Amino acid sequence: MIIIDYLMILIIGAIFLITGIAKALNSKEFIYHNYKYGLLSTLIVPQVATTFIGLESALGLALILHEFPQWLIPISILFLIGSSGLILWSTSSGKTEDCGCYGGLVIITPQQSILLNLGYILLLAIAWFYPVPNHHTETWQWILALIVGISASTLGWLSRQKPLVDFSRLKLGNHWKRRWLKDSPNDLQQGSHFVVFLSKDCPYCKRWVPFLNMMNTQKDLPQVLGIMSLPSDELEAFKDEQMVRFPLVSMDKLLFSYMADAYPTAILIEDGVITQTWIGELPEAYLDRIKQMYERVLLKKTEPISS
Repeated sequence: MIIIDYLMILIIGAIFLITGIAKALNSKEFIYHNYKYGLLSTLIVPQVATTFIGLESALGLALILHEFPQWLIPISILFLIGSSGLILWSTSSGKTEDCGCYGGLVIITPQQSILLNLGYILLLAIAWFYPVPNHHTETWQWILALIVGISASTLGWLSRQKPLVDFSRLKLGNHWKRRWLKDSPNDLQQGSHFVVFLSKDCPYCKRWVPFLNMMNTQKDLPQVLGIMSLPSDELEAFKDEQMVRFPLVSMDKLLFSYMADAYPTAILIEDGVITQTWIGELPEAYLDRIKQMYERVLLKKTEPISS
């Protein structure tokens, strides 16, 4: 039973430590997630978020090392209960779409996150009710956990503007996964594709539509594909209102929120590999190509008809 007790706490501790370090290396998304709650002054959200990252990392290592189990196990249970309540409140009120728990490493629904939390609570509860007899925490253990906590908070503060490690799915060199977009009319694993993430509430996205329409007619330019996170009826309405003439498909809302931080975001995919990205700006090379095409068309219209 002692081995099982250690194993259960080790699993939960490893999860806390991994997710804490993941947030520390790329804290921007986690900080933004905390802004969405609207529970704290915007002036202190980054400080609170990075402090939490340190506490989560320290708690994870402390559980792995089985430090002060009589205190840390119930504290971890209360943390998981509070986290689950926050997920329920924020997602049901529409403030957030997910839990923001795993630092972008995995994408899970709020329901899945709560179920996982319940499983973690069960493991911790078993370990709490069947403690290791005569356990003693060494001084070096809690000092090491403290060092890890301070280090994680510091890394989180340093990565709040630019990630120290980029977990983005649209990072240059990443392969485009077929499962990300099941209804794509184009085979993104072959050829050259200009994929654009658009939002219906983004005025710049709407301004891009005429350019994308023209770009889609040019056979010497990459194929255009637009992606949004709308139900089919709203997607069709957007196509009609904006006179979209390029393929436009819908992506799962939760996945879509993890793919792009701002809109419009465009990527170039060459034979399934992401080779370039643009955020909020049109690619100069493609823009010049469209301008040249317009100039040729206008020139033809102004040329006199020979007798």
